[in-house]
Amino acid sequence: MIQIKVHHNGLEKTIATEGDVFLLQILRDNGFKIYAPCGGNGTCGKCTVWQKGEGAIASCLHYVTEPLDIVLPDEKEAKILVEQHEYTRNVPFNPGPAMMLSYLPHGIALDLGTTTMVFYLMNLITGSVIETKAVLNPQGQFGGDVISRISHASEKEGGLDDLQKAVLETINEQLEHFVEAAGITKDEIVKFIVSGNTTMLHLLLGVDPLSIALAPFTPAFTDAQVLKGKDLKLHANEVCEVKTLPSISAYVGADIVSGIASIRPEEAAGNYLFMDLGTNGELAVVTREGITCCATAAGPALEGARISCGMGAAEGAISEFYGSSYKVIGDAKPVGICGSGLIDIVAWMLDNDLIDDEGLMQEDFVVAPAADTAHGKAIVITQQDIREVQLAKAAIAAGVNILLKETGLTFDDIGKVFLAGGFGNYINPVSAMRIGLISPEAGEKIIPLGNTSGTGAVLAVKSVQFEEVVADVVKRARYIELSDHDDFTLEFAMNMMFEPVEL
Repeated sequence: MIQIKVHHNGLEKTIATEGDVFLLQILRDNGFKIYAPCGGNGTCGKCTVWQKGEGAIASCLHYVTEPLDIVLPDEKEAKILVEQHEYTRNVPFNPGPAMMLSYLPHGIALDLGTTTMVFYLMNLITGSVIETKAVLNPQGQFGGDVISRISHASEKEGGLDDLQKAVLETINEQLEHFVEAAGITKDEIVKFIVSGNTTMLHLLLGVDPLSIALAPFTPAFTDAQVLKGKDLKLHANEVCEVKTLPSISAYVGADIVSGIASIRPEEAAGNYLFMDLGTNGELAVVTREGITCCATAAGPALEGARISCGMGAAEGAISEFYGSSYKVIGDAKPVGICGSGLIDIVAWMLDNDLIDDEGLMQEDFVVAPAADTAHGKAIVITQQDIREVQLAKAAIAAGVNILLKETGLTFDDIGKVFLAGGFGNYINPVSAMRIGLISPEAGEKIIPLGNTSGTGAVLAVKSVQFEEVVADVVKRARYIELSDHDDFTLEFAMNMMFEPVEL
């Protein structure tokens, strides 16, 4: 018998099975309700569960042959999966000519984030997402944000090569993992689509990004770049189709373009606000008339960087905080705090008068004592952590206010507020509104969609027709440079305070 340890809603259950059956069926037979809108056919990628030490796997495609230790989505995560499915655009399955390069063609979609890289392995015969894997971007060793990495690339001898080599090594490690896990050869990886911010795409391709950091902030390219696997020495088919999706500007990249493009066209009937909250806060107001967008220098706090006990949204991260208890990703002992947990903690501290309206605190706040952590050190929030949160939330709130002014709209005119990015997978909207990261006027309009950049990359692997949608987003977009905007400094200053909020 094979033992499957299942963690769900704070409880643990061990299932004994003879194996040789798909994980989804085993879970359902044992009373667990797993969301699979495609009926378990492997085409929607929504029946994912977290395999400890491995990452997210599609339960309908995972054939059980050995013991597993898995974590099921909680109610909030399950709700996000439902909404991702409801709001994601349907596209015809047509991977294009690349699938003719192999009898068993596979594709890779990659969301290349500043902090995290999310990989999706796809079967190009069935259109199914076989496995999802998230890892930290190794370029973090050269700086937590895009500006510090641009500085390293331009100021250090061989700096650009350092950054490109680091990310390509990680990509190849994941390609090798997928080849082994799927039982295929590298020649069967024939399509590779990358979505990410403009700087990350430059660094991936080894293109000098210095112009992105210097006025007038003109990147070397914003259009889609097309290469072959051998050009980047990928561990894939030598003529694998490698494509980076197009960007809008230096600071509104392919991650935003693909994210907006991934949202079903029915939403175009009304106005909506799109917020990708991560190391860079990228924002867009989408109307029938067009797309008005901007980027804010929010800093990496929302992804756990530059926080004393911060980390990315990975196993061991405190992702939710309730005062007397907390939730840890992967149902493990805590190692640090990711962005969503940080927002919960700051909101709770405000409600309990541990921080005043100006952000001052009397002493470090202990989130988890040393005895309860995986590394034996206390997890705390410091005064500097609060300042980092203030800077991030002020920049984002200012950006939203300016976009609304530019479009002549108010929150009353906005039908929905879509939260994107890995941060959007876990953020508590109430906590975000409490600290002023999101306007309380957003209220019930908030819909977390999680990693829409990854969703867009998956759609691009799945369908060449999706590229037409992406091109239309770029064509309709108007970019607002906040550093040149007369109102930005005042808006930023006015949003630094923690104002009392009624929710």
